[in-house]
Amino acid sequence: MKILFASDISFNYFSCFPDRKQVCETMRETAEYFHASDFSILNLENIVGEKKQYTPIVKTGPNLISEDSFLEYIDILCPTAVGLANNHAGDFGEGALHHTMQLLQQKYLCIGAGKNIEEAYRPAEFIKDGVRVSVFAVCENEFGIAAENTTGAAGYRLELVTEAIRLAKSNGSMPIIYFHGGNEHNPFPSPGKVELYRHFIDLGAGAVIAMHTHCPQGYEFYQGKPIVYSMGNFFFPHANPATTTWHYGYMAELEISADKIGLNVIPYHFDFEYHSVLCGKEKERFITYLEILNSVIQDKKLLQRYFDAWCMIAGMDYIKRLKYSETMEQDGAEAIKELKNLLSCEAHNELMANTLKILFEARCDSARTLVPQIKKLQDMKN
Repeated sequence: MKILFASDISFNYFSCFPDRKQVCETMRETAEYFHASDFSILNLENIVGEKKQYTPIVKTGPNLISEDSFLEYIDILCPTAVGLANNHAGDFGEGALHHTMQLLQQKYLCIGAGKNIEEAYRPAEFIKDGVRVSVFAVCENEFGIAAENTTGAAGYRLELVTEAIRLAKSNGSMPIIYFHGGNEHNPFPSPGKVELYRHFIDLGAGAVIAMHTHCPQGYEFYQGKPIVYSMGNFFFPHANPATTTWHYGYMAELEISADKIGLNVIPYHFDFEYHSVLCGKEKERFITYLEILNSVIQDKKLLQRYFDAWCMIAGMDYIKRLKYSETMEQDGAEAIKELKNLLSCEAHNELMANTLKILFEARCDSARTLVPQIKKLQDMKN
């Protein structure tokens, strides 16, 4: 069985929908990989609908939405399943999310969101040649998260992931966690994410495939099982991205048999007009880049030093936003949204906790030692 995993697709920065001929040309090369796989999945990181019909929710960061017509990009790829477990699924409220799920469910399995948390955790089931796989789409707890009686995305809860893995295995299925989380623009996973994803494997997951960071991160085999820390963006064109790594990423193709699971890495570059799979020297260069990232993941002390450096790049800004006011109780969501996001999102929380630890121990200068290396790795043109 071959399952192709792709990451975040979003059309938020398009000024208008190109004609269908251009859409076909954009995805022509990459679509061949989707069509050649037995099963495939990608993550839609904006809801669809008429923007004027919906009210954006109160949150930090942009509220992402695109017209229904942009689903044509997904139709060209024709994945088996589409994930909605991400921090933008609820950006325009429950009505817009219901509309998006309804459209997707006409053609694809739709996972990672639902009318309640139980439905949001339902997996996509893939079966071939006696092998059965259950893919669970889960995201960190930012905004638009489902609850017992609230529509939204499948926010990460350890007890729910543990039960999902247990239930899949009891049914003779291999559980795979398709996770949306991490520190944006950081070339390396945080120590906490390494610990968490390895824990999923220890619980019985056959693989963990992650995304969200807007840049490719490395991967490893842990206990013989693949963990992909971030595939980067799949198709998220931006005229002025924060780093050049924004427009690079890789698909993760899993080859699964009854007693073995393998990983094929398929790197690509994209812009508004083309999504191109890398080959030749460009592919070699990208693979070398990933090998650098992979080697750091295997060195616990070095990975911590890189995370300390990342705290000096991004964590200090987060700490400055830690502001509490006694009027927040009366001022409502608009006043509390920043603080809520910093404390409820697992990646933000880990970043702030480690930054505060560095400040407490008065070691900012030493923590900054690897900042230049991170800056260099953020530029794919180096």
